[in-house]
Amino acid sequence: MSKISKVIVTILVIVAFIIIFSVIVGIRTSSGAKTPGMIGLAALAGMIGAIKAVWNKDKIE
Repeated sequence: MSKISKVIVTILVIVAFIIIFSVIVGIRTSSGAKTPGMIGLAALAGMIGAIKAVWNKDKIE
């Protein structure tokens, strides 16, 4: 993967995380909770894992 494609994929992963996290917070807020809870932490860990996987990928040539 080229560096530009890694940056683009990283940006897409972050945008997807923000959308998913805001949905989680919205659902939890409507049910009376004040924090995103374990599901929010799982989403954060997934985002970190995805970014690490993208940047650890070696160039294929």
